[in-house]
Formats: sequence, C-alpha cells, structure tokens
Amino acid sequence: MNYPPPGIRRSLAPLLVREGAVELVRRGLPFRMLDEVAAEAGVGRLALAEVIGISRTTLSRRRDADALKPAESDRLVRVARLVAMAYELMRGDGPAARRWLQEPNELIEGESPLERASTETGGREVEELIGRLRHGVFS
Repeated sequence: MNYPPPGIRRSLAPLLVREGAVELVRRGLPFRMLDEVAAEAGVGRLALAEVIGISRTTLSRRRDADALKPAESDRLVRVARLVAMAYELMRGDGPAARRWLQEPNELIEGESPLERASTETGGREVEELIGRLRHGVFS
C-alpha cells in the first residue's frame, strides 16, 4: 500500500507507517486524530468512538485532555489502516470508499466493515476481505 493512498489526508500518514507509529500510540494520539479518521471514514465522532470502544462520557474527557489513551489510540490506528485500505481498494475514490466502509456486507455477516472492525478479530476479517476483493476472490 502506498501511504497515504490517493484521496486520504496526509496528516494520517504517521498512523499508517511503521516507523514512529508505535511510539505515537504509546504516548496517546492527539484527540484531533479521532476527528480526522472519522472524516475520512465518513462518520461522525460519536460513531467512530463507538467503533473504537469509547463511551460518550469518556469521549468528553479525552477531548478535554486533548489525548487518547494508548489502547484507544491503538484501536484508532486499526480503523485508520482499514480506511486507508478502503481508499486504495477504491483507487482513491473517497465517496466510494466511505460508502463501502458504512454499508452492510454479506461477506462479513451483514455488518458494515466499520462495525466489524470494532474488535481486532473483526478488523482482521475486514483486512482479509479487502485483500480478497483486491485479488478478485469474492467468496
């Protein structure tokens, strides 16, 4: 994958490359990264917070602190990676990538890729699905 893929914000590049990403996650990502990933995924802040397991009240505390905790940051990076993969799958067509991320998909039990990515296991299933689609394997 080229980082960042066509159509995705350059500000997300540090989350998508191996060098330095681990240290960013360990320190806790700035709160604004949540909004940037949400915008690229085409969902609101609250919807993305739900995907990465942050409650509304915790979200408010993170906004005030201007930082996510390391575990939350790690989950946000998982979603950012999937968003980037969807953009690449759709050849940089942002609207198509956002639709694909949000629409129910029978290949993952009728959940949307974003819903499925609420766990590490589900995120890996979405990565595998993207790989199969990229290579023309539809089952």
